[in-house]
Amino acid sequence: MLGTAMTATVAAAAVVAPVVALAQGSAPPQPALSRSAPAWIGFFFMFVLLAIVLGVSLMPSKRGHQD
Repeated sequence: MLGTAMTATVAAAAVVAPVVALAQGSAPPQPALSRSAPAWIGFFFMFVLLAIVLGVSLMPSKRGHQD
């Protein structure tokens, strides 16, 4: 039983392999993005997220004396 399944898998791979190899012969497409965003925009968003995280983590907890 296992031999038949293995033979079928090898036969299918032998049929598909040349098709995959031919499909890789063409050049990859060129990216459509011509220029990247300025670096300061990324730094600004990192600063804002850092300020939010620090602000939330430094908020005092509202616990009573019985907690």
